[in-house]
Amino acid sequence: MVKILFIIIILISITCSANAGIILNPADTVVKRDTLNNMQEKTQNMNPETVIVFDDSKLAPQNVRMIFNELFRQYITIKDALVYSDPYNSKRNTLKLLEDMRSKTKDIRLLNSDERWVFFINNYDNIRSKVEAAELISQQRFIFSEITNGIQNFIKQFGLYNKTIYLMKSTGESQYGNNEWLSDSKDEKNPYLGKINDTTYTEVKEAWKF
Repeated sequence: MVKILFIIIILISITCSANAGIILNPADTVVKRDTLNNMQEKTQNMNPETVIVFDDSKLAPQNVRMIFNELFRQYITIKDALVYSDPYNSKRNTLKLLEDMRSKTKDIRLLNSDERWVFFINNYDNIRSKVEAAELISQQRFIFSEITNGIQNFIKQFGLYNKTIYLMKSTGESQYGNNEWLSDSKDEKNPYLGKINDTTYTEVKEAWKF
């Protein structure tokens, strides 16, 4: 009888110990989940982009801004070609953008009286020749960087119509100027590195709201 009682006591002790472990596990899981959430929040808030809202009254008239919407769409085709490291379409789309910038704006007095725009038009042939001579994808990426600088300035000065775009940056090392580009979405397509899903070096610097 004493032996049976002793066995029962041992079984009860083992059961209590097991239950104690089960009770502790959920609390431990909650702590880990909270920690993970905090880490995710810190990561998301580490580099929030600057949002710039442009005042329509200080930009070009609506018809001019709609033309710049078209130019911006053509610019995006260059960016996409570079993402896929496609030198043929990169060059073709760049030449198309240059031609559109000249032909679609030739009768706009506002642009024809702007010093920087006139400088672009006067240097159109030299710029086009440079694009035509660029056979290597690395050369085309450098030209894309230069075109991005110009497009940035024109868009900030004249504006877009009813559109939000993003100033992106590649933080990886490269020889392509400031490694910036404009995008119509917060995607991770990196034209300088030729990556479709670059989660390491692509970041959003600014959001521009027109």
